[in-house]
Amino acid sequence: MGWNKLLPNKTLLWKESKNSWVMAAAFFGYITFGASFKLIKEILTYLDWQRMNNHQMADTFYGMYDIARLLSFNEASAGFGSVLITIMLAATMLGRERDLNSFNFLLAMPYSRREIIYNKFMYGWTQIAAIFGLNALIMTLLLWTVPGIEFPFHAADIWAWALRNILVLGFVFSFTMAISSISGTTFGNGLLAMIFLYFPLGLSLLIMFNLNYWNIMFRHALFLNTDIVLLLTVPTYIMQDDVLLEQNLPLVYGVLLVLTGGLYQLTQYLFNKNHLEKNGEVLVFEQFEWFFKLGTALCFTLLGGPLAMRLFFPHSGHTGAAPGVIIYLLLAVSFWFAVHYLIKWRKTV
Repeated sequence: MGWNKLLPNKTLLWKESKNSWVMAAAFFGYITFGASFKLIKEILTYLDWQRMNNHQMADTFYGMYDIARLLSFNEASAGFGSVLITIMLAATMLGRERDLNSFNFLLAMPYSRREIIYNKFMYGWTQIAAIFGLNALIMTLLLWTVPGIEFPFHAADIWAWALRNILVLGFVFSFTMAISSISGTTFGNGLLAMIFLYFPLGLSLLIMFNLNYWNIMFRHALFLNTDIVLLLTVPTYIMQDDVLLEQNLPLVYGVLLVLTGGLYQLTQYLFNKNHLEKNGEVLVFEQFEWFFKLGTALCFTLLGGPLAMRLFFPHSGHTGAAPGVIIYLLLAVSFWFAVHYLIKWRKTV
């Protein structure tokens, strides 16, 4: 691709926007609701308290400190949701092309394979940057237009938050696109990306989580909190406060930028080598199917076991181990066959 094609192609970008505008709107709404909208709400609450209860003004800063925590580092829920939406966005960008069988149409036009992937990356990266950049601008303007409030954060904190999310989620997008270049379905793209982003931290956390749960259950004590946002992916771990405070941030995000660029080049290479325009299989390499099914069944069983126990037996500290063993076995078998028949079904489509 020559220098004259480094500028994004307007036709290809317009096509990408039509295919993923729903996801883009959901992403923008999610971030705006958790950041700009919440800040507006807290400012109005503060001004209302200031007018009616001047001596209790300090109490209204509670919500402001929640926003400060979000800006200083990503809360697990915010980071987890952003990662999931980014994975879904990237997974659909290649998966939907195969579902609609539109790659052949694109390749019949004067667009190279490299140019198609380049514009998909430009669209994804630009969308992430625009969502966080626009919210950072809105929040900064809110700070400037209400100078009488002593906010527990500054404009620099807002833009640092935006930049951190752009860099981390840009890496997540690139990683999922690389996975999508070797998988044949939207579902496979998203599931494989989630597993590999989660696996290095998540499997150890899941095992420890389940061991703690069973140990506590056997002792008839209180249950461990089963909030799913505590089960971090690698990107959400990078966003955490203790990690950021202890690391050299230019080095951490410099490595992320290098990895993002490397994943872009890897995606270009794999897309050129693996012509999957009509491939509808979850996995391209059949010899790895057993490992994929085993890993999926194990991870989802470890994740779903404690949640199912708490749902069906909220007081299971008094029921013994038998119900838990039965539920774990049922989940393991169910997830194994669900993935098995999904792969088999995709092969026959």
